[in-house]
Amino acid sequence: MKTNIVKIGNANMSGHTEVPDGSLLEGADSAGLTHAEREMTEMLLTMFERRMRGGASYAEGTIELGMGAVRGFLNFVKLPPWKWLPRHVDEFISHKVLHDDIGYGRQSTYLTYLRQLQNMLLSDRGLCNEIHQRFGIQPQMFVNKENSIAIKRKGQSRKKVIKTLSAEECQMLIQEFDVQIKLAKQSSSKAYRPLMRDKTITMLLLMTGLRVDELVNLTVHNFAPDASYPNFGNFALLTVLKGKCHKTRVVRLYNPLIKDLMEWYLDRVRPGFLSKDTEDFDLLFLSERGQELCTEQVRRMLKKMVAAAGVSARVTPHILRHTYATQMAPIIGPEALQEQLGHEHLSTTLGTYYHQDPQLVGDTIRQGVNNFARAAAMMTEGL
Repeated sequence: MKTNIVKIGNANMSGHTEVPDGSLLEGADSAGLTHAEREMTEMLLTMFERRMRGGASYAEGTIELGMGAVRGFLNFVKLPPWKWLPRHVDEFISHKVLHDDIGYGRQSTYLTYLRQLQNMLLSDRGLCNEIHQRFGIQPQMFVNKENSIAIKRKGQSRKKVIKTLSAEECQMLIQEFDVQIKLAKQSSSKAYRPLMRDKTITMLLLMTGLRVDELVNLTVHNFAPDASYPNFGNFALLTVLKGKCHKTRVVRLYNPLIKDLMEWYLDRVRPGFLSKDTEDFDLLFLSERGQELCTEQVRRMLKKMVAAAGVSARVTPHILRHTYATQMAPIIGPEALQEQLGHEHLSTTLGTYYHQDPQLVGDTIRQGVNNFARAAAMMTEGL
């Protein structure tokens, strides 16, 4: 059965339909614009699309989302971007909430892409001068702190509390793999080889902090040795080529166990997934049919194994990423962890991915209080 996916700015939400080759204003209601305004607006949208595709290196789905958001807003205000005002943004968000019942996530998405278009426009002095000369208007900010702070606060108040796995829970999960692998081997089950692959996937996520989409795109050539760490063999460094926004980064591997794990997987497990139908023989992880794994397969596998292991916490590949960050932050430091995770801002690493253990915090505070009490006693002794 074919499913209809509703995207921001499509006909179900903002009047935007699929855009054919040609004008970027196709599907946007620009009837109220003069020919000159329409021409300039289309040029701005073209610049915006090129910036997302070139400078930001967004994926096609992200670019479509951003362009749909801008067209949806254009449909509502029926004014060219240099006439947009903060009150238009307020009215638009209110309209979408009341009539389309959009939630915080969709509201935030609209503001994100409108702000990006605004930054592009206002940062180009020559473009602003041209608009002023042609239309007698100086472009100004339309997304500001006032019309976005409410959504930001709302999002912070709704942010889900993420519970990372403890060392004991990680051990329970891996032990469940070992039990099921042993049973599958004894019964000659066809699940035997996939279980070994899935154990490798889970341990790799826990030892690298990779995103699940980065993991399914790994190849056997992404690992490299480091002469300074011979005990890691050929698995001291991992190059992630298809990271977020297509950014490449190198991840240093800190657990020597990675060498035994990957050699075991490459020698005894992976060859069983290769077949004459395999299209990409370099992929590290393959499906039972020898094709590329999808991220949803990994999520379903992990959910099933967590339930079987008796781990009560909700576990996803992203939770394993948070778990890695929480365990590694005290060991390698925040700056190194930021590079490992591929974050642009350190605040994201520390504010979102590092989850302090309340017990450890309590012990630290208690120790500090005791130290202060002893110091105070020594200072006042004899008075």
